[in-house]
Amino acid sequence: MERRDFYRIEDRVHLIKTPIERHLLSDDPYSDIYHIPRQALLVSQLQSIDNESRELLRQVGDSNRALGSYLRYLEEKIDLIAKYLVSHDKQISQKESVNLSEGGISFYHANELPLDSYLHVIMVLFPSYATIASIGIVKSCEKIEEQPSIYRVGVEFEVLLEPDRKQIVRHIRRLQSREIRDQSHTSNENN
Repeated sequence: MERRDFYRIEDRVHLIKTPIERHLLSDDPYSDIYHIPRQALLVSQLQSIDNESRELLRQVGDSNRALGSYLRYLEEKIDLIAKYLVSHDKQISQKESVNLSEGGISFYHANELPLDSYLHVIMVLFPSYATIASIGIVKSCEKIEEQPSIYRVGVEFEVLLEPDRKQIVRHIRRLQSREIRDQSHTSNENN
C-alpha cells in the first residue's frame, strides 16, 4: 500500500527515537532490549487490560447492573490516577511536532539519519497518554534550507503491533473530528 493511502495528521507527541542496528531488530517493539520507560507504558498497559476485560465487564453488567456500574467507575478512577501520574512526569510532558499516519511518522531531527537505517520509536499520544512502540526504517531525510542543522526525517513503520496500529487510527480520527468541529464552530461564529 502506498504511504499516501494513509490518513496523515499534524500532531504534537512525546517522541523517543533510538537508532538500532539490524541485528537488534525484534518482532516485539516492547521487548526489554529497547528499555522503554515504565511510566510511559502505564496508561497503555491499563488500556490493554481494559480491552481484554471489556467482554467480561459487559457480562457482569448484564447480570448485575449495579456491580457493572461500580466496576466501570473503578476503571475510570484507575485511569484518572494513571493519567495524573504520567502527566506530571516532566520528561513525558515534552512534546514535538510530527506528521503521523498508521504507516509511519515524520519529524524534525538535528542530525542526518542514513536512508534504510532502523529506529526504535516510542510515541506518547495526547490527551490519552497512550504509548506506542514500533520499529521503523528511515525512508527520507531532507535537510531544511532555512535551518541547515535541521532535517525532516520520514520513517515507515516496519514493526507495529495491530492493537497499536488501531490506536493510531483512532487517535487520528479523534483529531480529525476535533478539527472538523472546531472549523464548523469557527465558521458558525463568523456567520
